[in-house]
Amino acid sequence: MLFRILVLALGGLAPFASTAFAGGPDSNPAATPALSDFKIFGRVLADYAIASGDNSDFDISSGELRTARVGLSGKLYGRAKFKAELSIDNDGEFALTDVYVDYNIGGPKLRIGQFKTPNSFNEQTSSKFTPTHERAAFTDAFSLNRRVGVAVLESRERYSYELGIFAQNIKGEATFGGYAVAGRFTLAPELGVEGLQTHFGVSARYRKADSDQPLLRYRQRPVSHIPGRIVATQRFASSDVFIGFEAAAAKGRFWAAGEYALTFASCDACPGDNTLSGGYIEAGFMVNAEPTLKGARFDRPKIFSGVDEGGLGALAFALRADTIDLENAPTSGGGYNSYTIGADWWLTARIRLGVNGYIVDADLGETTAGLDAAFAGAVLAGLRDETVRGVAFRAQFDF
Repeated sequence: MLFRILVLALGGLAPFASTAFAGGPDSNPAATPALSDFKIFGRVLADYAIASGDNSDFDISSGELRTARVGLSGKLYGRAKFKAELSIDNDGEFALTDVYVDYNIGGPKLRIGQFKTPNSFNEQTSSKFTPTHERAAFTDAFSLNRRVGVAVLESRERYSYELGIFAQNIKGEATFGGYAVAGRFTLAPELGVEGLQTHFGVSARYRKADSDQPLLRYRQRPVSHIPGRIVATQRFASSDVFIGFEAAAAKGRFWAAGEYALTFASCDACPGDNTLSGGYIEAGFMVNAEPTLKGARFDRPKIFSGVDEGGLGALAFALRADTIDLENAPTSGGGYNSYTIGADWWLTARIRLGVNGYIVDADLGETTAGLDAAFAGAVLAGLRDETVRGVAFRAQFDF
């Protein structure tokens, strides 16, 4: 029912699209269906993780429905495009993810609705195509997320840009409250090497918390999504500025990517420097397939012969070193370095089975706020150093 209401609501915007961007006879609503080119899409990601800590009581062996989504996309009067997607998580909670309309305004597009703020190569890459099963630590720690907003964007073969202003997420939780202004610019230059795809980018975001909502905080899990947080700050910032730098390349079966990000947190009552940071570097290769670097992010890989075509599918291998530093909060939130090795079997271009093994070397920080109970207990016992070793499995299907 909720999904139907969304579609009808998007359809109600069609007259605006057809008149505001009319360019000739083709824009006559009487001559063009209000809604067309329907596409139903979705995904299911299921995880199982086993992990334990060397010094704390942390020990898990558990599975979860990472996410399940279903959506509908199409055109409004042949001139504007819409997307509406609904997800459900392991707790049975429903949420709206992307719900927006794109209007062509003569080259650039105007996007209105809920969508991700334009930040980070890793965050803009769909979870279906990230080389490791979870994104880099800073993307969650610095709350790069979806919000209701308006943006102008354009994507060309060699460059792209997006600039938008955003209110809170439809869900209205404190993490997504207040407002934000964000932008991203990317280049994909030709470097004179045959078959080499390149990507360079920079993005920024200013975020302000509402005066009647909790202050901002920063926290992250030990790689897998299933455990609780291993590093976390207290709530202390009224606003922050995120700046990220990104690069990636792909050639044949091989690829590499890396990012570095800074967040400058503002707190009127906090002395000193409140600069937080994070970043990663990763690389990998595929067998019987090639990675795809497209639209300023990784896209669906090219599988040469899937099991649906009588082949054996493809293998993908990845290595990642990842870091997050939350020590410069008023009370240290700690930080960690993690190392992940991943192996995936792509049975087809839409079915992936994978395993990620990881080690996390963490400083637990000086506060228990927001931490998993096992790590909070270690801090209370006077422990700061912790090493977590784990393995995570994923089964993925999309259509």
